[in-house]
Amino acid sequence: MLKVFLVEDEFAVRERMKKNINWEENGFCLVGEAGDGELAYPLIQEVKPDIIITDIKMPFMDGLELSKLVKKDLPQVKIIILSGYDEFEYAKEAINIGVTDYLLKPITSKKLMESLNQVAQAIRKEQEKQAYYERCQLERLESMQLASKKFFYNMVTGKLSATELIAQAKSLAIDLTAKMYSVVLIKGSVDLKAKEENLPMGRITDRLQAWLQERVDVIGFDRETEGWALILKGTNIHIEELEKEIITLIQEEMKDYSMPSYCIGIGHRASRLSEIAYAFETANQALAYRYMLQNEKVIYYDTLKQYKLNQRDKAISIREMDLTHMDKKTIEDFLRSGTKQQLQDFIVNYIKSIQGGMESFLFRQYIMMDIYFNVIAFGEQLGYEKDEVIKACGDIKEIYTVIQTKEDASHYLEILLTGALSLRDAMSGRRYKALVEDAKYYIKKYYNKESISLNQVADYVNMSSSHFSAIFSQETGQTFISYLTQIRMEKAKELLRCSSMKTLEVGYEVGYKDPHYFSHLFKKTQNCTPKEYRKSTLS
Repeated sequence: MLKVFLVEDEFAVRERMKKNINWEENGFCLVGEAGDGELAYPLIQEVKPDIIITDIKMPFMDGLELSKLVKKDLPQVKIIILSGYDEFEYAKEAINIGVTDYLLKPITSKKLMESLNQVAQAIRKEQEKQAYYERCQLERLESMQLASKKFFYNMVTGKLSATELIAQAKSLAIDLTAKMYSVVLIKGSVDLKAKEENLPMGRITDRLQAWLQERVDVIGFDRETEGWALILKGTNIHIEELEKEIITLIQEEMKDYSMPSYCIGIGHRASRLSEIAYAFETANQALAYRYMLQNEKVIYYDTLKQYKLNQRDKAISIREMDLTHMDKKTIEDFLRSGTKQQLQDFIVNYIKSIQGGMESFLFRQYIMMDIYFNVIAFGEQLGYEKDEVIKACGDIKEIYTVIQTKEDASHYLEILLTGALSLRDAMSGRRYKALVEDAKYYIKKYYNKESISLNQVADYVNMSSSHFSAIFSQETGQTFISYLTQIRMEKAKELLRCSSMKTLEVGYEVGYKDPHYFSHLFKKTQNCTPKEYRKSTLS
């Protein structure tokens, strides 16, 4: 329904227009009326109609003055002027203002209806054009994001030479030239009990995206559930300033949280492109130490060996840390947000931190038992039965029979934590699977609505759009757009096979109001036109 607002100083004329036209039957909805432009203006601002029908001569504020004001605030609004004056100057001014139609009184209902239908057709064409533009922009953005992820992977794995990196960067409009580079990794932890599982990271993402738009010396990569990777460019002094700015930015965003759940890992600086992979690796190592250094939110790789652990900046060597610096929270934090890829580094760092205690056979067993009970409790918190946790992680008796040396303890710890992480990931997978199934249900139900969007579906499953996009891609192997397109194309093929509907009708039926865009997308995804597909099913 298109919203219509009437402005006419003669009450009888207004009432006649309201009664003599079947508004709703013709796709229109009257949302307001007023006796002059001055009264109409604030009401129009409130209801934001698609079409305004206004008399030209009215007290206080005439139709042309009203049209000027409205067009400044709502340029997309269509205006039909009703005038008793067949004068060129009036018509000329109306055209200059951007009035859509200029009708001379007396006006019949038929004539007004013809004008309204023409205006409605123009509005729908504009809406289709805008929708087509937005779809193209969305597809382009999605394509750029995929290319950007591939580029980032190539850069941090060292798979490409400097020449190849520069060429690929140019294709993405990224300038890599700089004297020095720094890799900063930002990771938020996950609350397994929370509905919105990465709320702090969502706030960081929103703030970072806005900040990155203003920067040419920072390249940002959204690693989705893994957090953010930033590549800083410039001189050593400039990079140091950027690092401080990023830290301040994150701290500002997290100040409202009583327990800020984030960590920043900063790698060894690189002086050439080929060293960025090492800078990324060292940033990851710095990030891995967050389980050892629970009070630290920013960890520099270059200062790990003499890291400042207390508020007095007293340097304590990582190697000198003993059991007094460790507690159950270290293991619990890793179980909540660590990954299997980080497991080896975590175990090495953990064993180093309790090096003294590991020399004693009895102490080794005590430590492993303590971790074992933590793991059992963690599994039960996830919703598993105790027997299920024991089956995945092993029986406590193994501690007495298997662990003889420090190496045995490390190996046992790896098996124990691997089992716990598998349980956690399986539980997350179940939850994500149910969430994705809900999303698929919604898409299959409303695929034919042109307005269906990633944000709508994310709202339906009670998740932020960025997090939902990451989970949906992870679970299905497809992006939201590609899945929606797949569903629409399958339905389109069914209609082409089983009905006599025209191509434009089929496109309209599956959610594409622009027949040209539907045909273009059909050929792109099915390698033939709708007409060719229908012909092939008949032969």
